[in-house]
Amino acid sequence: MRIDGGPFLGAVIAALLSGPAIEAGDGSEALWTRLRRIQSDFRSGDAPSLRTSFSSTTRLRVDLEGFTDRRASYAPGQLQVIFGEIFEEHRTREMNFERNDVTLSPGGTAFARGRWVRRPKHGGAETVDSLTFTLREEGGDWRILEIRSSR
Repeated sequence: MRIDGGPFLGAVIAALLSGPAIEAGDGSEALWTRLRRIQSDFRSGDAPSLRTSFSSTTRLRVDLEGFTDRRASYAPGQLQVIFGEIFEEHRTREMNFERNDVTLSPGGTAFARGRWVRRPKHGGAETVDSLTFTLREEGGDWRILEIRSSR
C-alpha cells in the first residue's frame, strides 16, 4: 500500500521530527507570558521593565553583535544600562518569538529564538538579528540567563 500525501504529509512529518516545540496547554503559560513581556519591552524600548525579566540569582551571559563584548557576563543593573543605551540609539520595529522557535527542556530551561528588527534613530539601515534567549524557571516564573546573537 502506498500513501502519497504530497507536501502536506511532508510538512506533518517534518513538524513531528523537528524537536520539542512547546504547545499551548503544556504548562508553559508562564513562559509565554514572560516571552510576550520581553517582546513588549523591546518594542517599547523599556530597559527598566526588561530588567524584571533578568535572573536576579546570577550574572547574565550576553553576546549581542555590535553592542557587547563577545560572551561577557553582566549583573542585571549593568545589563539594564546597556539595553538603555541600545534602546536610546535604536528603535525596535519588531521583536517576535514564534512557537516553533521555542523549546522547553524537562529540567526547567527554555530556549527561545526571536527575530529582532531595528533601525538607528538618527538614520541608517534597518538591521535584522536572530537572538537566542536561554531562560530558567525561578519560583514559578521564567527569567533570562543568556542572550546571544546568532552569527
